[in-house]
Amino acid sequence: MKFRFRTLQRIAVIALLSIGALIYFVPVLWTVTTSFKTPKEIMTVPPTILPGSFTYLGNYEEVFDRAKFGRFLMNTFLLGVSAVCVSLVVASMAGYGFAKFRFPLREVFFFAVIGVLMVPFHSVAVPLFVYLERINLVDTFLGLLLPLVISAFGVLLMREGIASIPDDYIDAARIDGCSELRIFWTVVMPMIKPALAALAIIKFMWTWNEFFWPLLVITTPAKAVVTLGISYFTNFHFKEYHLIMAAATLSMLPLFLLFAILRRWMIEALTGTGLKA
Repeated sequence: MKFRFRTLQRIAVIALLSIGALIYFVPVLWTVTTSFKTPKEIMTVPPTILPGSFTYLGNYEEVFDRAKFGRFLMNTFLLGVSAVCVSLVVASMAGYGFAKFRFPLREVFFFAVIGVLMVPFHSVAVPLFVYLERINLVDTFLGLLLPLVISAFGVLLMREGIASIPDDYIDAARIDGCSELRIFWTVVMPMIKPALAALAIIKFMWTWNEFFWPLLVITTPAKAVVTLGISYFTNFHFKEYHLIMAAATLSMLPLFLLFAILRRWMIEALTGTGLKA
């Protein structure tokens, strides 16, 4: 009886996971296949999943010709790399301080940082925009980057990862005369590579997919990012679905590549810290 119950339970779990995977996969499949369709094929009723030919690349050529999409990809890549690099340093240093140092009101400060996760970014976007406007950072790369480099989630992830490092390693380094900065770079950082990889993936994905803040800050098309570039193919009167799908497919490729490279470290970090993906 127990064996039958476990078998049914396993089948139910597999069925639910399969349904969830389909819910996520079907829109991606539809986007990719539609990017190879001609405008006439897209308007066909009833719609078809597969295009007439996967060799039709006219949509991709038009995306690069019409909107200089290569420039958008480069802008977003530079923004993502910059945000990741700064976030890794800032979040890991903050996590090291919260995990391994004892100071007054440490827990209060930590929960204040975590409390930022509960505040919607849209509620502070307008005051932040006004402040950037006063210091002439609107429509600049720096103004676009600054709100994206600090990550409360990154501080949480780094704290959990660094807290798992035995204090004996750090104490031994201090006895050898290492400074705190040297301990951080030579002892702590190499031991939290999985957590760093997880944060790099998550931060890059968040930055790459950010739309609201670039829409608010960027006014020059040449400085636009991928998400804004995709929106340029729609207007009040009509939407160019063949170009939107081609641009969306191009925007997904770097994320898939990044996840494929760092997937093992990301899974290890999320399981090791007890966080749920």
